[in-house]
Amino acid sequence: MLTSYLLLITAFICGVCFLQSQPVLPLLWPAICISLLCFILSHWRFKLAFLILAAFLTGFSWANWQAHLRMADRLNPALEQQLIEINGLITDLPQTTRFGTRFLFIPEQTPQTRLPGKIQLQWYGGQPDRVKAGERWHFLVKLKQIHGQSNPGSFDSESWFLQQGIGATGTVKSGERLSGQGAWLHQMRARLRAHILNALPDAPYRGVMIALTVGDQGAIPQEQWQRFAATGITHLISISGLHITLLAAIAAAISSWIWRRIPWLAARFAAQRAALIAGVITAFCYCLLAGMAVPTQRTLFMLAIAAACLWRTQPSANSAIWAAALLVTVIIDPFAVLSIGFWLSYLTVGALLWAGSNQLGEEAKWKMWISTQAAATLASAPILLVVFGQLPLVSPLANAFAIPIVSILITPLALAGLLDPGGYLLLGAERLFALTDYLLQWCTTLPSPAFNMPGALTLVPAAFGIMLLLLPRGLPARHLGLICCLPLFTSTPNSLQPGQYRATVLDVGQGLAVMVQTAQHQLLFDTGQLPNGERVLLPALRSMHIRQLDTLILSHNDQDHIGAAIPLLNKMPTKTIWHSLPDQHSLWAQYLGSRQNCQAGKTWLWDKVRFTLLWPDAQFAARSDNAMGCVLRVDNGRYTLLIPADIGIHEEARLIEQGMGKSDILLVPHHGSKSSSSLPFVSQSAPQYAIYSVGYLNRFGHPKAEIVARYHDIQSQNLRTDQTGALIFDVGQEIKVTSWRQAHPHYWSANTK
Repeated sequence: MLTSYLLLITAFICGVCFLQSQPVLPLLWPAICISLLCFILSHWRFKLAFLILAAFLTGFSWANWQAHLRMADRLNPALEQQLIEINGLITDLPQTTRFGTRFLFIPEQTPQTRLPGKIQLQWYGGQPDRVKAGERWHFLVKLKQIHGQSNPGSFDSESWFLQQGIGATGTVKSGERLSGQGAWLHQMRARLRAHILNALPDAPYRGVMIALTVGDQGAIPQEQWQRFAATGITHLISISGLHITLLAAIAAAISSWIWRRIPWLAARFAAQRAALIAGVITAFCYCLLAGMAVPTQRTLFMLAIAAACLWRTQPSANSAIWAAALLVTVIIDPFAVLSIGFWLSYLTVGALLWAGSNQLGEEAKWKMWISTQAAATLASAPILLVVFGQLPLVSPLANAFAIPIVSILITPLALAGLLDPGGYLLLGAERLFALTDYLLQWCTTLPSPAFNMPGALTLVPAAFGIMLLLLPRGLPARHLGLICCLPLFTSTPNSLQPGQYRATVLDVGQGLAVMVQTAQHQLLFDTGQLPNGERVLLPALRSMHIRQLDTLILSHNDQDHIGAAIPLLNKMPTKTIWHSLPDQHSLWAQYLGSRQNCQAGKTWLWDKVRFTLLWPDAQFAARSDNAMGCVLRVDNGRYTLLIPADIGIHEEARLIEQGMGKSDILLVPHHGSKSSSSLPFVSQSAPQYAIYSVGYLNRFGHPKAEIVARYHDIQSQNLRTDQTGALIFDVGQEIKVTSWRQAHPHYWSANTK
């Protein structure tokens, strides 16, 4: 019976996952009809087989219906970039960014204009605290459809917007606060955050205190986030499922202790059930502090289902409770399966239950704590490797002391500090976390080897291998699990041969970053702007199995070309930098390796592929940083790639005079600006592929229509990274082009037609 129950739940969840992997949304009725047919047939023969198929199709149909509803809630393309007046409510806590304030907004619907139910707005400039959660505002906005960057190994922001139910983004042109009361929950959270800011005005970890109490992570500095990620404790720096569960357990234990000592209460109502009620209520209140964010809702569902199962007088198997919680969560939120955090949470809990059920005899508490940490680390390792290409080996050590300190000591103390008008409890919690972070800084000094990013298919044998490894000690098949996990750590050989090269034009928005690989060497031309270092470059390089750069070229002193250089250099060893930056540039205070100025005529040969710098000319009087930009040509003797950065028509003329020649693949100068791509340059280069590295609806209007028309007139194929995502050119005896969006389609992806 239990096996059939688990198989049906697994089939339903697999159906939901299968729908979320579709490139386009299918029609609703075919799967529903087949599901009903399978259910009817199960009454005659092969009952379990037909029921499993019916469960799979039911999950597929349910997720399909929900996806149709959510996609229908996205912005009407006809309203994009139009000025629209809207009234509505600010939900969640506004986030202060480098450019202004970002917040979620629920607009009031009008008969004239149908807008998405939730919009993310950015208000540039001005005071960071001019808008507050729970306020009603009238805005003049310019909206955009959901669109994110698409690159190998990087975060899928379009999937995140889908999971959050956000149907559009936009910018505020002007606004006026409206009278009337907003949502009490958001106002309460805003007041609590203000209380923490006032109590800890200069404390270095006040952002962590805000994150642990009201779920707002926006005040945590990037330097601290990087350290938390390096030690694998980011899951602790928020109102996480772990904190909610532990607080619920503490509340349940206290309630049970008190209840048992009051005879007339214990005689009328079981202490165990009172403890369950207290735990769920505590979890619910803590989720309210987080604004009922989607991840906290999942934890609340899981705890509520577990409590309901434990409420029954008949005992339930741990696997049945876990599967029921998983099923209810997926039914309520079928988009949860797209979240890495969802799988990390549920699979880690499942691994702990599996390890606990296989335990033989009693263990000392310290041994049990170590085995729990080992089980959690083993369960999360495959997902961390496949998704992020990282496995912090110091994570078990860091979590071993951080989990009890943060979850059992700091978080309850910080929550109590919300009621302390003097702020002493908050200060104590903040100082205790300062001690924790001191230990984390020590952990970052420990060696941590790098791993390649394995393929998703390696998860299947790895999951089976981890189940074997978590079996009791002494079983002969246990160590076979190590063999099943080996594919996670195997290297993918470089498919390039001498005389071949691969150029990957990354989708970095309005900027430039081009990765050029030969059989044995790697070169990166520019880095794009912040925050692309952590979000795009490093994940992309890990997915390409690149552990160090032979050469980094920083073309010129513009942030959209070199803004992400510092975070990149902090994580990626680099042998040599070619550049045209000033000697006093702040970058040189952090990079002490080999560097040389770009100069026309410099050339080198890697694996039968020639690299030549064509610009800047030492005899040329620079008019601007753009004019001094490095220009690189890559040639394998058959096909040529030209990367001219942001040079203008004067520099183009000099290149033509010097015999620049034809280019088969051209990164169009200055993103398709009118100041570049003169008619002589276009005619001389005559590229087969003209590439525009541009941001979606960028404020410069790049590429300009007349520039696109020039390349079109000479039969060039125009390709834009905002439409195609990253572009991969495999160049050998022929040129093979891969668009990342076309190679990895999703039904929620931006329309790139």
